[in-house]
Amino acid sequence: MKKNKKKINTSKVVIIFSFLLILVIILYTALNSRLFNSENVEIEGNKYVNDDYIINTLDIKNDKNIFRYNIKDMKKKLLTNKYIDKVEINRVLPNTLKINITEKKIVANLYNEEVYCYIDKEGNFIDKFEEDNSDSDIVVVYIDYDITNSFDIKFKNEQNKKRLLYLLEYIIEESIYKKIDNINMTKEGHINMRTKDEINILLNNDEDLKYNISRLAMILVDLQNKNQKGGEIDLSIGKNAIYRH
Repeated sequence: MKKNKKKINTSKVVIIFSFLLILVIILYTALNSRLFNSENVEIEGNKYVNDDYIINTLDIKNDKNIFRYNIKDMKKKLLTNKYIDKVEINRVLPNTLKINITEKKIVANLYNEEVYCYIDKEGNFIDKFEEDNSDSDIVVVYIDYDITNSFDIKFKNEQNKKRLLYLLEYIIEESIYKKIDNINMTKEGHINMRTKDEINILLNNDEDLKYNISRLAMILVDLQNKNQKGGEIDLSIGKNAIYRH
């Protein structure tokens, strides 16, 4: 019996090898061409982490090809920074690395008469410093706390921690966060706040906190419309709010 022999389609083989060769040439050119050197670096979203830190941490050099960077490893390096929450890095042809940083949301700068400390909305530690060289847009909170060896925040009064986080949430919700300069929670049962317009605010540290912050927001808008600065808003005496100038 005669065996059937399959004929090799040489034209298809040539096409495949030609395609692979072209692909190899393209990849080699992309990896070695100066056209793709990372001469441009675009960094967005960073406020507390400066550009130089990012560039040095990622060892970005303008004579290094953008295809020779390991994007996954670059992200891991940046995520070790205590201020950084998320990172996106993209190559933009022909010669640009685009880095988008999402920093952790700092809601307060705690002070315990020894050290200042940034926290996020859950009360987690972000950073500490000995002098008040913090961001002036962040509310300073005077409260009793310690920082453990594992960099956790330990409040002297856990109930105060809960109330503080609720208070910060409420003033953000009511869009008055940027009006507040500092909050004092060192006196048991009471909360004293001070606005950037030098208005003192007296509150009870109790279950009516949300209600009182809602009232405070309306009062501050009214005082602003009247161009009134200074004085004192007392919300610690039940349903009556008193403004003293």
